[in-house]
Amino acid sequence: MLEDSDNTQSIDIFTGTIWEVRLVQSMLADAEIESFVRDSSLGTFLLDPVKSTNCKLMILEKDQKLAKQIVDSYYKNLKKEGE
Repeated sequence: MLEDSDNTQSIDIFTGTIWEVRLVQSMLADAEIESFVRDSSLGTFLLDPVKSTNCKLMILEKDQKLAKQIVDSYYKNLKKEGE
């Protein structure tokens, strides 16, 4: 029997284009956080990966704290680029 505090639920940690999601997924993989991509708009057939939106990067709840730090770092670096 699984307990409520098991942290095996998957949660959405990042949403964006498939390109952005794959970049953040690579950053998470470097931190040994497993993830998977869920694309609600195009299913598994991506015709234009730059324009496809609503892609979600899913992780296990137990990895949320570290993953959030990585995603926040990604956004911080984007902001620096735009200055």
